[in-house]
Amino acid sequence: MYPSRTADIAIIGGGIIGMSCAYELARQGAEHIVVFDKSNPASGTTGGSAGVVCLHDFDELYACFTLIGYARYQQLRHDYNFTLNSWGSLKVMYEPSAFPPTPDAFHQRFGGGEESIYYHEVLQPQALLHRYPWIKAERVKGGVFYPNQGFIDPYELVELYERLALETGRVEIHRNTPVLQIRTQGDRITSVVTRRGQWQVDRVLNAGGPWGAKIAALAGTHLALTPQRVQVCVATAFDDGVETAPLTGIPESVQGEGVWCRGELGGTLLFGQHHDTTKPGYTVDPDYVNRANDPDYPQAVEQVYRRFWHLPRSAFLNGWCCVYGTTEDGFPIISRDTRLRNFYHAVGLNGHGITLHAGTARAVAELLLHESTSLDLSDVLGKPARLDFSGLHAGRFTSGKLLKFELHNTISVPPPGNGAEQTKE
Repeated sequence: MYPSRTADIAIIGGGIIGMSCAYELARQGAEHIVVFDKSNPASGTTGGSAGVVCLHDFDELYACFTLIGYARYQQLRHDYNFTLNSWGSLKVMYEPSAFPPTPDAFHQRFGGGEESIYYHEVLQPQALLHRYPWIKAERVKGGVFYPNQGFIDPYELVELYERLALETGRVEIHRNTPVLQIRTQGDRITSVVTRRGQWQVDRVLNAGGPWGAKIAALAGTHLALTPQRVQVCVATAFDDGVETAPLTGIPESVQGEGVWCRGELGGTLLFGQHHDTTKPGYTVDPDYVNRANDPDYPQAVEQVYRRFWHLPRSAFLNGWCCVYGTTEDGFPIISRDTRLRNFYHAVGLNGHGITLHAGTARAVAELLLHESTSLDLSDVLGKPARLDFSGLHAGRFTSGKLLKFELHNTISVPPPGNGAEQTKE
């Protein structure tokens, strides 16, 4: 009879969330972590993402997680020569929008100097069209360009986290090792059964992305997470001399869905669907999903974008599909399970995981290592402050305490003492 192996923490899912959590937990002192991926790291949602690093100003939590993520990318660039392609993001203002725009409350609260992710240039119409000649002039009033935003290669990022996690000597990573069963006793998980045997575990983290609800079901738990299919098509912009296009969009939808665009290495353009909450008509089983575009999708994107952009030679081609883990209110689930005391979830990033992964990993470390839902922000805000992320609890969907996209107050300044001085706003 084979003996069971043991781990302090088992992480199910080897995408950017699972791998960054493994590194963060090990970095903060967790002893023995094992990561199980049903295929290979980054082979699911992470690998299918466009790798965009940009602002997510929905509320304070999203804004602060964005700051944490941006700071992590700067650290990885400095320490490990990691590639952040700073091609920027561009908001084109069309009539009847007001121009120049007034800085919003998020810029005022979280913006900084020239190194900040909020740093921007206001472009008058002539300057905008000179810099981006493929944008048609009709109705354009100007634009706002954010030069410090951009995109990364998700595979490069996960490979780096994998290397850093293994270098701690506290992490094991098991490829092609699906978890088939989660065994429980009372209100605790006792073991996980994989294709290569059983592991006795003290704590389990569900980092399965759109497979998160299926993983929860293995433990007899319901998770309000919905896998939804999104499409990305490709245009051969190099045929029109486009080289480094920023992340941008147009003021119309394609087949009822918003579509972003960013440049890619080699001179292509990527056009991707996106919605920030669970939306009817997009739900799929992530194990049985069409990975190619719908036959009419590239042509539908082409038809709409050609009304705003001048790309006469570019061909719009079939790309791929990705599956996001989405939630009803558009916020992630980062919490202990509602039923099992040693089961935790870090899922439902709604397509924003590339930017938010480092904040998610730090929140997970607070939960698993300190049983806390308060996150220290002093390193990214430059003053003593903490973020309450208890609202991301998995039970909010049944209790009716859904979160809203608005600027409310989840950041607190610690009182004097305990090494923190009172900071005036």
